[in-house]
Amino acid sequence: MQKSEEERSGQPADRAAREAGYQALADAERWASLGAGAPRFADRVAAADSAAAAHGRLVAGVRPQGPDGRLDEAEARVRPEDWWEALARAYHWQLLTALAYGVQLDPEPQQWAADRLAEAAADPVLADRLELVRRRLAGEALVLRHALGTR
Repeated sequence: MQKSEEERSGQPADRAAREAGYQALADAERWASLGAGAPRFADRVAAADSAAAAHGRLVAGVRPQGPDGRLDEAEARVRPEDWWEALARAYHWQLLTALAYGVQLDPEPQQWAADRLAEAAADPVLADRLELVRRRLAGEALVLRHALGTR
């Protein structure tokens, strides 16, 4: 026998949908903020595409009724120092929070971010910094998943 969303998560399905809506809003804001400081014009356009994809999830889903402090607090603990760290945070945080909120992502809009992060691996110092960002986010995502009651 399959459990309902409410039985699996321990919360009403509409609440989970509103939380996923807030996750989409936060993703859209994070991607949009990358555009202004992007080192290349192509990065500005790609960041806008990623923001649009996240906004599309927001529009297609249940509208959040307010902020999710758990998500905001976890994200605030990992502040980027530059554009590269902001890119790493946007990319990895979206993937990690999508798992926590049970959201399906279209990976195509963010493929440019994965490609740019792979390019950054050519600089060992930058690659190490970005790996630290990824690891900090992974830790925050574990705390967030626990707070949300997901595994």
